Amino acid sequence: MTEPHNSSETKVLPIGLRLCQAYFCFAMLLALVFGFLCSPHMFDYDISMVRVLLLMAGGTVTMWLMSQRARSARAVGAITAFAGAALALVDHAAFGALDTLAVYIGQPATTAIMVAEYAGAVAVAAYLVFSSRAKRVLCNPPDLASGATEGHSWDKPLRERVHTRTFWRDLMVYFVSFSLLGHWAEMLFCQLIVAGVFMGDYDPTNAMLWSQWLFPFTAEGAAAVAIVLILHPASRWLLKKTGNRVWLAVLLSFLLNALVCTSIDFTTGMVANQDYSLWDYRALPFNFMGQVCLQNSMTYSIAATLIVWVFYPLMDTALRRMPRGVANAIAFGLLGMYLFLALLYFFDIAALFGGWRL
Repeated sequence: MTEPHNSSETKVLPIGLRLCQAYFCFAMLLALVFGFLCSPHMFDYDISMVRVLLLMAGGTVTMWLMSQRARSARAVGAITAFAGAALALVDHAAFGALDTLAVYIGQPATTAIMVAEYAGAVAVAAYLVFSSRAKRVLCNPPDLASGATEGHSWDKPLRERVHTRTFWRDLMVYFVSFSLLGHWAEMLFCQLIVAGVFMGDYDPTNAMLWSQWLFPFTAEGAAAVAIVLILHPASRWLLKKTGNRVWLAVLLSFLLNALVCTSIDFTTGMVANQDYSLWDYRALPFNFMGQVCLQNSMTYSIAATLIVWVFYPLMDTALRRMPRGVANAIAFGLLGMYLFLALLYFFDIAALFGGWRL
């Protein structure tokens, strides 16, 4: 494998690469401001969403690759800048993305922003592709070292793992992934109610559930973190205590998961759902105070058990075997997208100003 250059040139970024970093910082800042100002209830999933997520994911990964002086930063950065400009051109020309902005700041200022966006993206892409200086500085080969020989992450005690960057990287990947997967699982659950598989009611007008399908369900993300930190270690302990009798360990793990999931559901309900505005299980059999019911507790417990014994080990194995550079890039890309989604959905500034929105 080619060793990275150790010249002083690679230690300090030249002005061209600093300007590239400034471009991506500015583009991502605009995307975050866009998410902060938009009302999530009125947000459309269109080409603007694709462009913003591309800039957030690609820009975050590019910034990290540049900090590593990785040669792949040139390709990722150029593709992100060029694709972002191309999508912006289509969005502006075909869908009038800047029409609303022109109402507030005027057409000349809007045109200046548009020209600056295109010129900056083209300049960044061209510099990263053709600059010999960029090629000399961004010269480190990608980190293709595989972590497969390290075994599973849980082979080491938790008190040791928390001191590693890999632990926090993986935890962030699980949180973001299951926040999105939890949303889609909730949609599936409602569809099964419609099909008569489960009892209960659902709100067909809930736009956040049915239309905003990237709305992150943080409760499910937090549950995934709890599984990694508590329930999965408990399953390994049970497996050891039962003499590696898998069926007995799975059964005991299921009972523990049922206790934990039901307790969390009930506690959340008593804190945030005393008026039954979020859910109401009083009409369902085997409910307790309308906050928990047997059907939902069993569903959550089965899902938790599958994650503990099947999905989390599979994801952990995939991350362990994946080249570290690829795993880190995925983590930074997910982080960039989640930052935008969090600002869009969890900071509704429009609601604070009587429904005003950009």
